[in-house]
Amino acid sequence: MKPTFLTIVVVALCFGAVKDDPKPKAAKSRAIEHSLNTFVGTWEIRAVQPPGSTKEAKYLVFRKEQTYSALDDRKNELWAGTFDLDPTGTPKVWDHRSNESQKSGGDALGIYQLHGDKLKLCCVVGVWKEKQWTGKPRPTEFKLPAADVVLELRRVNTSE
Repeated sequence: MKPTFLTIVVVALCFGAVKDDPKPKAAKSRAIEHSLNTFVGTWEIRAVQPPGSTKEAKYLVFRKEQTYSALDDRKNELWAGTFDLDPTGTPKVWDHRSNESQKSGGDALGIYQLHGDKLKLCCVVGVWKEKQWTGKPRPTEFKLPAADVVLELRRVNTSE
């Protein structure tokens, strides 16, 4: 049986419908951009579980280019790294890696909650090796022992 023009059009339309739709990707990019705009800033560490997990760090600074720094009480940098956000899932995803841990494949898989000037972060630490994660799974709630670290932060008013 010889395919008709209508059959060819229908098949072409079906394959076109299966093709990746750029709309969800664009929506996700917009959501990440919006979330990044609200995430950026200086945050004071108010509570840490377990105590001492952040060593001498008193502040975290998140920048638009998705880099961060941990600062002591005098605002001297203790360590720095990069981070990624994905606000489209539940819970929202926050992953980060220090510049030092990047050399060994170290990473932290986390989640976050942002309400105005209050930010809650939680993560597990592990290593990527040959595209396989070694460590606890990403936490789904903000409590130990599912997470290695739980942080509560408050945005620092930079106009003071």
